[in-house]
Amino acid sequence: MAKPKDIKQIIKELNSEAIFIKGFDKALWGTGKAVGGNTVAVYNSDECLQILTDEHEMGELEAWEHFNSTVVDGTPSPNKPIFMSDWRWAVNIDQVLKDIKIDKQKTLDNIIDQFKEDKKEDS
Repeated sequence: MAKPKDIKQIIKELNSEAIFIKGFDKALWGTGKAVGGNTVAVYNSDECLQILTDEHEMGELEAWEHFNSTVVDGTPSPNKPIFMSDWRWAVNIDQVLKDIKIDKQKTLDNIIDQFKEDKKEDS
């Protein structure tokens, strides 16, 4: 497995203006490129959040807010990194509901009924 400094070197050779996010080397996955765009660094969003919670002692919500407002939503640039989340682990919720014998529509109907009831009580 390539080390972050090796990945950075490869990216710099492909795009000398590529932007890297200081303090997130452990979350650097590799390279990415939009159609017609520049080669840029790709970071794992989940690992970035883990760095903020572990190394900067932020709570999960604080880390998420900081990451999204400061890191992800920073100044737009064609050389700015891509932040990806790995959803390969995600479960098929329909299968889970079927396996535990929950009727999704009935559950949704119950939630709607409860919402309507709560609204009546608030009035």
